[in-house]
Amino acid sequence: MATKRSTWQLLRGHAYSPSVDGVVSVGLGYAAMDPYAVHLIVSADHTAASCWVFARDLLIAGLTGTAGVGDVLVGTEPGGRVVSVTLRNGRDVLEIDLPRLPLCRFAADMLAIVPRGAEQAHIDVDAELRSLLA
Repeated sequence: MATKRSTWQLLRGHAYSPSVDGVVSVGLGYAAMDPYAVHLIVSADHTAASCWVFARDLLIAGLTGTAGVGDVLVGTEPGGRVVSVTLRNGRDVLEIDLPRLPLCRFAADMLAIVPRGAEQAHIDVDAELRSLLA
């Protein structure tokens, strides 16, 4: 049996900002080849999709409390069913409320693919160095 190397989760959430107030589609992605990062893609009607990359530990910590400083904040109230993700790009702020249970399943899938402490074994340092020097 092949080992799973990546996972994706598609969700619907509610977003709040000066330009968006309504349902958005959110895609979360994780791959073993980039073991410290989560990719979050947000798409709302009539707006271009945007992709954010942030630490997987930030997402995991935000499932049980509040985590993050700066451009990405993730948090939930104790026992809460909703996780709030706040994205800032310097001048604009987008707040997205997402259901907690699918995010917990996504986090479990990430940790099954690359357990905490095993991230370094999934990074090809030589390939990273070649891409920097190319």
